Amino acid sequence: MNPLAAALAQNIAFFAIASLYVWIGARRVAGSAPFPGPRPPPLWFKVWLVVIWLVGLLWPAVTLAWAIATEADANIAVGLGAYLVMLFAQVATEIFVWKRWRSAIWVIVPCLYLPWRLWQCWWGFDLAGVDESSFAMATYVALIVLWIINIGVHFTNVPLTLRWDHHPRDATFKALHHPVALMPDAHDPLE
Repeated sequence: MNPLAAALAQNIAFFAIASLYVWIGARRVAGSAPFPGPRPPPLWFKVWLVVIWLVGLLWPAVTLAWAIATEADANIAVGLGAYLVMLFAQVATEIFVWKRWRSAIWVIVPCLYLPWRLWQCWWGFDLAGVDESSFAMATYVALIVLWIINIGVHFTNVPLTLRWDHHPRDATFKALHHPVALMPDAHDPLE
């Protein structure tokens, strides 16, 4: 299978499976109160988002444009093109789930896409067979480091993002079919 066909097949398959998981999750919480979305992030997180957009979007887009303009190895364009398409797919899915469905399930979208993106970077790096001094290699190394760090940032921020501490103590979650005491012995900091 040629690299373009492989990229199309694997990314379409991933998108279908990830969308199925998101849809199933959204159905499980259907009928819950609309989720307002993430609380205002702290300054450090806003700075981190700028780093993500610069390194995770702008740099690969420049590398892709360079690869096309210089007629570099077509596999560089295939790998980075697939990467960028799936980055936009993730952002579109997050926006749809958050704004259209108003569902807390949007938090799992990065949980699905971030490991996939890390794999995509490794696949693209391997596919291109880039040498140690190339711009493409520097791009892929930067992307791999970025997404490894971002996986940790995202997973450690899920509780803060969901702000379980702002839910009532005896919140009823329709998906669980019974009341759940979220913090039965904890002191409520809002009291």
